[in-house]
Amino acid sequence: MFPDNGAEGVAVDLSRIDEDPVFASRVEQLIKLSRERHVNSFSQIEWPESIPDDEWWLPPELLSVHGTEHAAALSERQLKLLSKWECINAFSLNVEGERELINMLSARLYAPDLPEIEHYIHHFIDEENKHLWFFGEFCRRYGGKIYSSKKMGVADERFGKEMEFFLLFARIFIFEEIGGYYNVIAGGDTRVSPFVRLIHQIHHADEARHITFGRAVLTQSKSIAFAASPAAECEAAIAHLQRFVQISIEALYQPAMYRDSGIAGGVALRRALLADPARRDHHASALLKRPLKFMAGIGIPLEANPA
Repeated sequence: MFPDNGAEGVAVDLSRIDEDPVFASRVEQLIKLSRERHVNSFSQIEWPESIPDDEWWLPPELLSVHGTEHAAALSERQLKLLSKWECINAFSLNVEGERELINMLSARLYAPDLPEIEHYIHHFIDEENKHLWFFGEFCRRYGGKIYSSKKMGVADERFGKEMEFFLLFARIFIFEEIGGYYNVIAGGDTRVSPFVRLIHQIHHADEARHITFGRAVLTQSKSIAFAASPAAECEAAIAHLQRFVQISIEALYQPAMYRDSGIAGGVALRRALLADPARRDHHASALLKRPLKFMAGIGIPLEANPA
């Protein structure tokens, strides 16, 4: 599929990303917006004492059982309780994701061989740090826990510096597009409990800029990374991202959230839902439609439901 550039790849300077004036202008605009729309989440969020269990914490259409026989077997009261724990799971995934994201971006600040995008990365990290805090605070206040998953284990492989750079932002982009899908739907649905809706809206205000940045930096860095890497590494990079997509989807079907909702057989239910045609169609036609279309457009074919 890819030309073989040799065992060591081709020396390619990542600073070439900055040569595109359109990209540079877009980054400057994102910096401006981050400054103008800065929100101090630590002092501006007013936390209610509780969120009623008999309200929707996520719209029913976002629940992992939606469209299946399992949803039909549950009462509205049970679905609302499930929506609480699915919300806690989604926010827990954000805690894990934001924590890893901050660590990886911080490690790359002021690296001499990386493009001069540090000013925006500082805003990026600042915003993600606030997200990490309010998602963790939400989970502990209203769920009494933060669910743990193995979602981030896919990041352990080693690639050349150009490909590492591309894969970092590709994972961030996919992760944030999935979160953005939840934010847009839950944040705009008046059935959802008002405070939960507010958290989605606050998160989306920042994440929309992060997704815009991700699209721009991936468009610029993809050709550089793949030109710098041997064919085997290019193939491995796509396989790496495909595993990340799969793990990201599987993380949305946390067995513990079924248990906490009073639904027996969480592991078996998870397995059944991941194989259910309605859920697989949802992954492809809704949840992952935007990010996978973009990735295909820059030459990275990924599937929503890998075998």
